[in-house]
Amino acid sequence: MMLGLLSPTLYSKTVFTCLIAVWCVVALQPAHATEQESLALLESERNWPITRITINGKSSRALLDTGATIALIDDNLLAYDASNETAYTTRVSGIGGDRVLPVMQLASVRTGAQVWHDLHVAVNTVDAYPVSENILPVSLFSTSVIDFDFANHTVALYDGRPKRVPGAERNSIGYFDHDGLIFIDVSINGVRGHALIDTGSTITLINSHFAEHANGVQRVQEPQEVRGSDLNRKELQVFKFRKMQFGEKRISNFSIPVLETDLFSTLGFGDAPMMVIGMDLLSHYRLQIDRKRKRIILVR
Repeated sequence: MMLGLLSPTLYSKTVFTCLIAVWCVVALQPAHATEQESLALLESERNWPITRITINGKSSRALLDTGATIALIDDNLLAYDASNETAYTTRVSGIGGDRVLPVMQLASVRTGAQVWHDLHVAVNTVDAYPVSENILPVSLFSTSVIDFDFANHTVALYDGRPKRVPGAERNSIGYFDHDGLIFIDVSINGVRGHALIDTGSTITLINSHFAEHANGVQRVQEPQEVRGSDLNRKELQVFKFRKMQFGEKRISNFSIPVLETDLFSTLGFGDAPMMVIGMDLLSHYRLQIDRKRKRIILVR
């Protein structure tokens, strides 16, 4: 999936991708671990963490997505036979619905020193679905710390404890792992809910259940549109709230888009208060994922 600053400017082509493999024929194979390495993040008009990858010897790019559970590779990079009716498939869920995509095995996928052999991936057979980028789930990496330094356009992969940044504020938040995805507890106007940390989303949003119970006030403005992973457009409204807290961070008087989608039910949360924290918020921090201790650290 994809989800960060509150009161974002919205665009009709805002993209929120959620690559949730509801059922898949194989497990993901881990990469060879390295002591420490740094991957360069490329410029992206949507502010996504994109890095260079090599697929079966071919150079390309991929979004490093904390909101994805399966890799997605453009079929133009693969020797994929669309007429093969016996091919394995997987159902991939997104904000706009589900798609059934073929699955194939790649001899090798590499980014930096990280290498995956015989990796099963979903094949992107639909133009621009869900985004015009390959996607690598962050859960593929084998190191205990994944350290997104958005300001310096790098992501560091290492073991041990997350590195301290002298003089910076540090908000350490416990998380729970659900199907390889990272969720934290949040509170809006005193109402508790869960938030998905999603580097693949351009915007932060909440579901209508959360907005209703937190007594949000709808802003008087034209409805906005967000394009979902099935390429359909979903209408959303923007609501104002008094206060929000996640970890030690408190935010007052802010606005968040509200969107109703079956995605939250697919994740197993039904009508629970849910939200997605995306790159409009996350990009203002250094995001450190401490997988051994089940904590994310937002450094600023």
